[in-house]
Amino acid sequence: MTAPVQAPQLLLLLLLTLPATGSDPVLCFTQYEDSSGRCKGLLGRDISVENCCLNAAYAFKERDSGHCQACRSPRWSPWSSWTPCSVSCSEGSQLRHRRCIGWGGQCSEKAPGTLEWQLQACEEQQCCPEMGSWSNWEPWGPCSVTCSKGARTRQRVCNNPAPKCGGHCPGVAQESEACDTQQVCPTHGAWAAWGSWSACSSSCHGEPHKPMEKRSRTCSAPQPSKEPPGKPCPGTAYEQRACTGLPPCPVAGGWGPWDPVSPCSVTCGLGQTLERRTCNRPVPQHGGPFCTGDDTRTHICNTAVSCPVDGEWEAWGDWSTCTRPHLSAIRCKEIPGQQTRIRSCKGRKFNGQRCVGKHQEIQHCYNIQNCIFGQKGSWSQWSTWGLCTPPCGPNPTRVRQRRCMALLPKFSPTVSMVEGQGEKNVTFWGNPLAQCEELQGQKVLLEEKRPCLHVPACKDPEEEKP
Repeated sequence: MTAPVQAPQLLLLLLLTLPATGSDPVLCFTQYEDSSGRCKGLLGRDISVENCCLNAAYAFKERDSGHCQACRSPRWSPWSSWTPCSVSCSEGSQLRHRRCIGWGGQCSEKAPGTLEWQLQACEEQQCCPEMGSWSNWEPWGPCSVTCSKGARTRQRVCNNPAPKCGGHCPGVAQESEACDTQQVCPTHGAWAAWGSWSACSSSCHGEPHKPMEKRSRTCSAPQPSKEPPGKPCPGTAYEQRACTGLPPCPVAGGWGPWDPVSPCSVTCGLGQTLERRTCNRPVPQHGGPFCTGDDTRTHICNTAVSCPVDGEWEAWGDWSTCTRPHLSAIRCKEIPGQQTRIRSCKGRKFNGQRCVGKHQEIQHCYNIQNCIFGQKGSWSQWSTWGLCTPPCGPNPTRVRQRRCMALLPKFSPTVSMVEGQGEKNVTFWGNPLAQCEELQGQKVLLEEKRPCLHVPACKDPEEEKP
């Protein structure tokens, strides 16, 4: 989004690379690519972070090999793909990461550029390969030729025993050796490759004689043998042809003057101006070379105006306690109450768009916090295995759980609060007290832990790039 700029201000734009002020100079880019985490569209070097980040859509790097940082408010990047499993068979581990990207703040109390890791168990193949052994070699086959020297082969089979689970037999299934028929073979002549065409006798049309080009070849690949006699090469050793498509003498092109400088490409932050020229003084003719050099050139322009930054909703907060005004005793009873949750619109600056939608939600509820409803609870199924923790520390483990789940009361799922406004859905709020039969010595929560195996090291992927 761009802000309006008055015409007199355009006359003051300086077409130069901006000096750095207030902070170390950086490389400024016009785009941050979320999918790859790379800076795109280099705008200029030796620019201060403050000037570059007048536009929150821009990005910067502190040096040519540094991390790319977006000018927007910091937030976590998407999780990377899981790394390959640390072993190719049996159980191993794999990592993934995300990075705090942005400028002028933090991601969950972590500074921009910080990496966060996750580790999980993996298994690409249940079993590991077992090698096999070869059978005995079969008898040698016949010689491949009827005269001079050739080769013969023999085979063997990988079945003594056969490999298992993707294994193989070391070595080759076939081998060959030289064989001699004790007979001399005749050598027939063959042409070597044609030589290059000679230069045309003229480079332009209009000469008194028709331009021609020639080439030759030799019967030497190989020469025919004399004893026993080989056949000579068929065909001719020379050929010629007329030169076609010769142009008139060429005229080299020349550049015309530069056109007027275009206006700045943006109305906020940093942009570019453009100049063009045309290869028309003279226009290249008859195959003459085109003008050397670029037909455009750009300069950096600074509007000295901050670009608008739209607001973004933060995550919804937790639901408030389920209550009912002027009625304190609704817990554990079929008496509907109300609860609210809110969210905040953060990051809006420089007249950017406000967040779209509501900042508060209200719902009807039954308060069942710490209630006992008389019926026994039941144990849940095992949860899926959790992530390995700590992902980058010593001896990471993973956990799964079974919980004692309370049975919810059969309260009405809807309620009519105001006559004429229809039925409203009612949800349960709170955690009722569950009573389950003892399982492996536990009454509320049963956990199982397992170590994560073959854990790879946590290495910054940016430091591994060439």
